[in-house]
Amino acid sequence: MSLSLENVTLGYGGPAVVRDLTLAVPEGEFTAVIGPNGCGKSTVLKALARTLRPTSGRVELDGHELRSLRPKAVARRVAALPQHPIAPESLRVRDLVARGRHPYHSLLRQWLPGDAGIVSDAMTATGVTAYADRLLTDLSGGQRQRVWIAMVLAQQTQYVLLDEPTSFLDLAHQVELLHLCQDMRADGRTVLAVLHDINQAARYASHLVVMSDGEVVASGAPADVLSEQLVRDVFGVDGVVGTDSESSTPMVTVRARSAAGRAAADRVRP
Repeated sequence: MSLSLENVTLGYGGPAVVRDLTLAVPEGEFTAVIGPNGCGKSTVLKALARTLRPTSGRVELDGHELRSLRPKAVARRVAALPQHPIAPESLRVRDLVARGRHPYHSLLRQWLPGDAGIVSDAMTATGVTAYADRLLTDLSGGQRQRVWIAMVLAQQTQYVLLDEPTSFLDLAHQVELLHLCQDMRADGRTVLAVLHDINQAARYASHLVVMSDGEVVASGAPADVLSEQLVRDVFGVDGVVGTDSESSTPMVTVRARSAAGRAAADRVRP
């Protein structure tokens, strides 16, 4: 089983955002993709999710060009949650979560034995059971985000791709979601998530991919990847890389603004 990008160039009609990038999603890992804004993290995830066609190169699933596979066949293997998912305003929570089962349905079989239990389990895991009969429009941003994640869980795929899944979530639900990603990995799934919080990524993910200017500049276990030099070069801050006393994982503490950051602040200061 494999999901990978092979020498892909990606963009949105203008200059390339990602150029000639090769990346294999590590099997059985919870991988966090981190890097500064605009470095191409979400663009890479869109290509892996089959929602952005490369201008060159290949996206492969189990050795097959992703675009050559039928959408339902891909949806049975890869579940993806974009940054800004859209659903009909009149849709109820239970119905949205149930859409995760659609890749397994046909015209003759719209609901399968076991679907109800899978949907119920997904809502329980994300804490949205109490909202099951409410309209999505009646929920807060954080509640809606958890409903979308429940739909992804209900899809029961080998690969789970999440683009900034902690957006709109308060701290408690961010932690719950990251534990859920760890649980999916423990169950044998492969999880890849774009995250902004470097310390959350280092604490909960088993593998990091660090991007800058459309390139992968480092990848590996958090303890092997994070260094003060990398934090300075990629994120533009001076930081101390220590060890989290609770988890024994790397933790970055910002020491001071970099010279570049101070210069930028001076330029905008009245």
